[in-house]
Amino acid sequence: MLEHLSIAEFSKLLGYIYDGHIEEDPYNSFLENIRKILKLNFASMTLREPIGDDGGLLFISCDILQKTLIDDHENPYTDRYYTSDLMHKLPWGKAVTLDECISYKFLESSKLYTMCMAPINIYHMMGLDLRNANGQRFTVRFCRPKTAPNFNKEEKAFVAEIGQHIQRAVANGMQLIQLDSERKLFSNTISGLSIGIITLDERGKVINQNRAAENFLSQKDGIYNINDQLHLDNTNDKHKLNDYISEVIDAQRKQTIPPVNAMTVERPSGAVHLELLIKPLTVDQTVESAKTPHLMIFISDPAKKYEIDIKMLRSLYKLTRAEAMLAKHLAAGETLDQSAAFLGIARNTARAQLRSIFAKTGATQQSMLVSLILKSLATFS
Repeated sequence: MLEHLSIAEFSKLLGYIYDGHIEEDPYNSFLENIRKILKLNFASMTLREPIGDDGGLLFISCDILQKTLIDDHENPYTDRYYTSDLMHKLPWGKAVTLDECISYKFLESSKLYTMCMAPINIYHMMGLDLRNANGQRFTVRFCRPKTAPNFNKEEKAFVAEIGQHIQRAVANGMQLIQLDSERKLFSNTISGLSIGIITLDERGKVINQNRAAENFLSQKDGIYNINDQLHLDNTNDKHKLNDYISEVIDAQRKQTIPPVNAMTVERPSGAVHLELLIKPLTVDQTVESAKTPHLMIFISDPAKKYEIDIKMLRSLYKLTRAEAMLAKHLAAGETLDQSAAFLGIARNTARAQLRSIFAKTGATQQSMLVSLILKSLATFS
């Protein structure tokens, strides 16, 4: 059977393995392809074992079952019979057939077979247990009906060989998904701060930008984007930015430590100047390609007022609601008298609340309190 598998077909199979984590139905193309190669009627990958209230994560290729089962307690296998798995905890990376674990006579008398396997015509089974990126076990199972032949040595060797790729692909996929999740969290947090982030390549051209940066550039108030090139209205500002970008790129080419620079950008509208931070990225020249990110530019508006989350303020410093409201007004730049008037409380009441806030936060003066609040909470509004 396998002697007819061409290099092109094997390469295609590996491609499905390594791209499996980005599919809408993860790893389905691989499972369907391996079914054709090994003449299977069922193939599965259990990436998370069903334990207790967690119904697990199971990807399936079978003509009569859905493709993905996530935390599924309606499925009798994951809900009741997984712990009765007749091929539970196999040797790492070794392809094992069901008849090496139990006899077919015992199989046919088991509830696992009568309740889960027989209804979907599963009889012969080959299993592979592997490790994910966290070192935890995940399983691969390939099955045939009773009318088909059992798996032979050649097929077991083939599955053990591709098992190395499955393990590597799942581990890499998990890490990439985690990195992407962290990137999105970082991006959303930064966007919430209204800090623009622009990534430039080795020629100083824009590669990408977040929503906050798009907003700054779309206003065309001092800085904007023309043909992926940053332009500044003020000539001196423009020359300064170009010099800073050139300094970073030249240092990276010479493999010296590139500088970090900051500057302000004048706005024709007369609004407070924007603040720019020009920060180099680490570049490995041995793997660098065109459009490799070389530096980032962070844009912020110092005049922006951040909304303080009262609930977070109370939770962090154990303040009462009244104390949190006063602290919010002080952080917004109001004086104690102004805050008291806005809140409709006596000045002496405000002073008493302020003393309590000092005691709970560790601040000793109003300016210190404002700085503390802005640093700890405003950045996460």
